[in-house]
Amino acid sequence: MKNRIKDYIIILLFAGLISIPLMNSDFNIYADDGIQHIARLMGTSQAISEGQVIPVIMSGFCNNFGYSWNIFYSPLTAYIPLIFSIFTASFELMLKLFIVLIAIASGIAMYEFVTKVTKNRYAGLLAAAIYVFAPYRLTDMYMRMAISELASFVFIPIVFHGMYNIFNSEEKSIKKSLVLTLGASGLILTHIVIAMYVAIFCFIYLLLNIKKLKDKQVLIMLGINILLIILITAFYTIPLLEHKMGADYEVFKAGRMERTEELIRNKVDFLDLVYTKQYNFSFEIGLISIIGLVLTILAYKKVEKQNRKIYWFSLVSGIVCVILSLRFFPFEKLPAVLKMIQFTFRLLEFSTFFFAFIAAINYSLVVKDFKMKDVAVLSLIAFLLIVPLKKNLNYEKRWSEEALWPSVEVNENTGRVHAGCATFEYLPSKAFDNLDYIKSRENRAYVIRGSATIDNEEKNGTSMSFEFSKVSGIATIELPYIYYLGYQVEVDDNNGNIPKLETFESDNGFVAFELTDVQEGMVRVKYTGTALMIASYIISIVTFAGVITFLIVIKISEHKKALK
Repeated sequence: MKNRIKDYIIILLFAGLISIPLMNSDFNIYADDGIQHIARLMGTSQAISEGQVIPVIMSGFCNNFGYSWNIFYSPLTAYIPLIFSIFTASFELMLKLFIVLIAIASGIAMYEFVTKVTKNRYAGLLAAAIYVFAPYRLTDMYMRMAISELASFVFIPIVFHGMYNIFNSEEKSIKKSLVLTLGASGLILTHIVIAMYVAIFCFIYLLLNIKKLKDKQVLIMLGINILLIILITAFYTIPLLEHKMGADYEVFKAGRMERTEELIRNKVDFLDLVYTKQYNFSFEIGLISIIGLVLTILAYKKVEKQNRKIYWFSLVSGIVCVILSLRFFPFEKLPAVLKMIQFTFRLLEFSTFFFAFIAAINYSLVVKDFKMKDVAVLSLIAFLLIVPLKKNLNYEKRWSEEALWPSVEVNENTGRVHAGCATFEYLPSKAFDNLDYIKSRENRAYVIRGSATIDNEEKNGTSMSFEFSKVSGIATIELPYIYYLGYQVEVDDNNGNIPKLETFESDNGFVAFELTDVQEGMVRVKYTGTALMIASYIISIVTFAGVITFLIVIKISEHKKALK
């Protein structure tokens, strides 16, 4: 335990070194995807302050008609940074603190995984250093500001730690297998596309261990973990599927989230793997990793028998990921589901993980009496080799929270990309195809069919009310809210009847409902989420709490036994 605390402190040092540029107040955290993540934090915070039980509608976005990221985009990176609001009101600082947390957690996750496999804490520390200092991880951290992809670095080692516990541990323990549940759930809630690819790797690893499925305990552990993963992530996956079936949204359209021409244009050149040009993203493998891979020639015979399968699996998988990312490989001809990765260079995240694992093992096996001094030297070299990449960092901050809050207006000058709405991929297709309507529409209820008089409108975020009268026949009312499932409309007819009316999507992609058989009264609108969404949140919370409680009880029980 004492050694683990020391090692965690060293990993904190790694994370601190890599986070130095964040301390510069001029660092442009708004660069590339950064502006979207800052805006998303602001919108989620606004949703919470409005009392949304399910904080998914950013009511101030899209000209105050409401826009949702959190229904469609893995929500963990919107929720966790807001915890830092305890210490600061600055969304920039919240995001910076979250990035530092990711660096720490990534190092610890890698350390725990490699230490588990090798039973060598020094190999674990070196793996953590290589992983934290990996050039591609820095590209996500500082150049692309790809916060969700960056956060997924934390969970990949945890997933494979869980897989290793199930297939390789002599002790078949449900408790130890639950590492897979925590890692896979975190990955799905962080980056769904990265999670899909990790699932493919896990399936291949499972096939390599197919004979072990004869062990009923292994099957039970896999089954329990799969069930728990489904239940814990239900609060995200169920609303996502509900919206996919409930209306046509841009994000689900074929070819919307992947553009073949962009995929081809952003392929990696072989030279990029060893050298980064100025003002470019870094796709380098890293000299320490390269040397570590070369040491495979000397190390592979020394790998323990029970670890050879995961060793060769990792080496081959890392190499394959590099090959798939290169310009010569016809990635655009692969099935559309694989092209959801959008950019082939994202495969370098997996090679970064696999190569850090292999390199650390190889150094620990080849270097005689591998100890802390060797870790210190190799880690220092790995850090110094990435220092030149500072020339690619952006210290020209052109945005500020004040400029984003209130949110940027969608108007005639809005291009393909908009601060806070990205490329409008989470709009209903009807709304996306009619952006001019959003740009010109007034922030009030419209009577779009039939006739009725609307008076005394009050709108506050995702809640509004108004009086109506002089309804003739069937009046169709379009509310000033973009269509997402979960808006509740109640009509008070002044006679004590308060029915809930069914909503539907208007031709403009907005929430609409019909008034019939009521001449006058009051309409109240509130976003509550659907019954299925609320149920999914309850399922996820109860399941997660149950898993954590189970782990705590087991830990206490083990501690008591150790004291006897």
